[in-house]
Amino acid sequence: MLKILITENQFTNIIKEAVGVPENIIESGKELYRIISELIKSIQIKKGKYEFVKPVDIIILDMTFSVITVKVRVDEIDEYDKKPVIGSMAVSNEFSFNEKILMQLNSKSHQIDLLINFIVAEEWEPEDLYESFTENPTYTTSLLTHELKHKIDRQKNKVGLLGDSSSYQAYSSQKLFFGIPVIEDFMRYSYFIQKAENLVRPAEVASRMINNGVTKEEFYDFITKDDVYKELKKINNFSFSYLLERLYDEMEYIDKLLKHIGENPTKMTNEEKIEHVLSIVYINLINLKGEIFDQFFYTKKEKLDLMMNELLPGFTKIDPKKEKVRRKYINYLMKYRNREIEFFKDECDRFSYETRKLMKKLSKIYSLIPDEKKETNESIINWDLNQKVVEKKYGLRPIQKEYNISK
Repeated sequence: MLKILITENQFTNIIKEAVGVPENIIESGKELYRIISELIKSIQIKKGKYEFVKPVDIIILDMTFSVITVKVRVDEIDEYDKKPVIGSMAVSNEFSFNEKILMQLNSKSHQIDLLINFIVAEEWEPEDLYESFTENPTYTTSLLTHELKHKIDRQKNKVGLLGDSSSYQAYSSQKLFFGIPVIEDFMRYSYFIQKAENLVRPAEVASRMINNGVTKEEFYDFITKDDVYKELKKINNFSFSYLLERLYDEMEYIDKLLKHIGENPTKMTNEEKIEHVLSIVYINLINLKGEIFDQFFYTKKEKLDLMMNELLPGFTKIDPKKEKVRRKYINYLMKYRNREIEFFKDECDRFSYETRKLMKKLSKIYSLIPDEKKETNESIINWDLNQKVVEKKYGLRPIQKEYNISK
């Protein structure tokens, strides 16, 4: 019988991959933080945009990256009067719709393209950006690890479903705003547990765990206080009944939205208002998903042909096989038409299912914590003070009156 032998290091890498933390990604996140910190520190002139190109040597799994481009965008917000903060990060993952296989084809590259968006008050200085980026090195490093994992996930898979990417971008674009607090929570939560985000969370949290030097004894306290875990708990508790309860409490915001779209809320009951607003939210979400899908689905020529078809019906025809793919996706999007409230019920159920699954996966990063080395020979220099250290660390050992050693 053939025996397959693996080294301890190989076994460790297998465990890391199993829990969603690829080999060398945490170390690469730290290196990326060092490089970008230096680039941002070099900013001397106050501008709205900066761009840097830097050679790197980053290896994650079997992927090698030799160049990083960093685009820094600075957005001044009138009503914002606090110190600069990182508003968002994004890594470029190019893809196209392949006409032969009728699927999304992911581009592969040895370059990492990163965008960092700072939100600032009107009065800000270039050095403020560096201070914001380096204020919490461990947290910023974990965000960079998060973006690296997005890059790795896309490059690992040659093909994908365009519908999945369209759905993700509909939420991540933040183009939908309804002015109702609980709906904004719902949209944020839907984004937070998208498949693409679920895949990167273990690496992000593991980065904070490892770089904070969390021990096995400290893991429970660490994980339950981590921002990702706390957000997952909130999402898990977001039931459909809670959504309705919040909507009844936020009727003034609902009235404002209805007036904004030309409706008369005084002619509706509260139940009718809620049902109508949920329908409006769903319609806008589906329309955006469809627009994003079509943006990547059709070629420039096909888009022009479709415009001509509106002016001259039957002017040209799109490939029937290709149109079949689109119809399938549109039918999927429209499955809650005229019963929109069911979408929110099902989505809240998905919140519960996906968060439980992800919290369980996050618990597995415990296996990445190295065992503490036991001290076998300790030279005590100051007996009295060292005794106090032992008491602080382990507590006082109870004084026993009977033998408890089994023969």
